[in-house]
Amino acid sequence: NIGDQGVATVAQSLRGNRRLRNMNLTENNITATGWNAFSPVLCDTSSINATHGSNHTLQTLGDYCDNMPRDIETLLRMNYNQDKSLVAAKKILQTHHHLDMKPLLDWGLDLLPRVVAWLDRFAESRPDLKLSSIFEFVRAMPTEVGNGVAGKRNGTKRRRYN
Repeated sequence: NIGDQGVATVAQSLRGNRRLRNMNLTENNITATGWNAFSPVLCDTSSINATHGSNHTLQTLGDYCDNMPRDIETLLRMNYNQDKSLVAAKKILQTHHHLDMKPLLDWGLDLLPRVVAWLDRFAESRPDLKLSSIFEFVRAMPTEVGNGVAGKRNGTKRRRYN
């Protein structure tokens, strides 16, 4: 019987796990508090990078686990998918309702096709997020676009006549 404190230690040890898929923790007197220790391990919501680096391998913690919160069950079920990039993307889209595009701005407009492709691949169920993310990315671009060419201006400044 490891209880809540023991399962919290086990959960933390699985943070970097990339191999263990099944673990049986049934009949260990684990309450909802103990099960919730797996939440940040399976889906760390502190940042998009942290969510991407979460455990996408662990699939089961035992059959008929009493008091296991539904969100933990959902995260474990998501990990059944063999495409771990897809699992990571779905967790990101599920937990980060607004994608911060500012870290991508250093790449400039060259990155826009990749951003759109990523959102097309993974955000098919979230068209609102897809459109708002693209809008935020383009709106925050520091370069000026004129005559279809980024960063270049044609012509001279007009003078105002009085």
